Amino acid sequence: MFKKLDLYIGRKFLFTYIFMIVVVMSISIVIDISERLRDFTKPDTDLTVWKIITEYYPYFFIHYMNLFSSLIIFLAVLFFTSMMAQRSEIIAILSNGVSFRRFTRPYLIVSTVLLVFSLLSNHYWVPEANKQRIHFENKYIWPVNAIDNTNLQIDDSTIVHYSLYSPLDNSVKRLWVENWKMDDNGLYTMYKDMQVHVAIGDSLSNDWSFTNVFIRKINDSSEVVQLISKVDTTLHFNIKELGVENNSMVAMTTPELMKYLEKQRKKGANNVVSIELTLHERTAYPFAAYVLTLLGLSVASRKSREGVGKSIFFGLLVSFAYIFFMKMTTVAATNVGLSPALAVWVPNAIFALIAIWVYFDRMKNEEPPSFNLRFWKR
Repeated sequence: MFKKLDLYIGRKFLFTYIFMIVVVMSISIVIDISERLRDFTKPDTDLTVWKIITEYYPYFFIHYMNLFSSLIIFLAVLFFTSMMAQRSEIIAILSNGVSFRRFTRPYLIVSTVLLVFSLLSNHYWVPEANKQRIHFENKYIWPVNAIDNTNLQIDDSTIVHYSLYSPLDNSVKRLWVENWKMDDNGLYTMYKDMQVHVAIGDSLSNDWSFTNVFIRKINDSSEVVQLISKVDTTLHFNIKELGVENNSMVAMTTPELMKYLEKQRKKGANNVVSIELTLHERTAYPFAAYVLTLLGLSVASRKSREGVGKSIFFGLLVSFAYIFFMKMTTVAATNVGLSPALAVWVPNAIFALIAIWVYFDRMKNEEPPSFNLRFWKR
């Protein structure tokens, strides 16, 4: 009986999850096509329907399916468990000697399978798919985004600031390069700085072309200032080192992202927190499936006069609350200095406590069916 019960609930869980994924992603693709129709039909591109179908939407599907996976798991649990409760299937199962804890087991088994799949997807498979998706978007839909207001430490003696970096034409506006050296006391002092209104770099070498250049050389007792309208020179760093587009992080596997994080830390870049958040999210989001499964089961397993609609409404409220808490803690990590690990895991911890409380309350208040009092009393 128990194996049949596990297979029955497991099939319902997986089939409902797959059905909801297909429905949600079909709607998403239709909406995306309607928004991208003008880009897809530009006369100056070599896009064809076959290219769009094979080179964009499979990777679009993988990215957004993984993004919404935990919430869709939650809604799937709510939906099919509510249907079972309305048809009195859960009452019948519990009245035949199955405890509510035992009834939970197939839910956790399927959640574990989806958790492992989601972890592998987040860390390895989805970033590879995102490389294809982002390449297609950059080529046919929109240009590569510029990066602004960035500070970088190129090495121990060079710090770079810039207002705007554009990867489209390899140009930098308001570039400021500081050169530092260590004195006899072990302290760093700036001995030269250069401010450039517009800088254009060669992406294949360290050659640069500067316009409106202000150079200041600092000696122990004097300063030498130069103003140059235009100069071609060579620096010890390449323009490609000045920035990586933000959306490229989702196209890096976890090992690649960790290497990038170490590189940005050494430079003193200001996107370190964003990288750490991305790394923690790749692990935290799949574990949310466990929490939301337990919460959905505890709520939807009670038979209600309002039917399935009540459970779906509750699911939407919880989904919005979860997203709100996650965004709030992410903003706190970015602007207030909250640890990225705490920012990502605190919402999971809060909802885990709520789910455990609701689950044990459901077990404690488990009532015997009115038609089977003899079983309950023995």
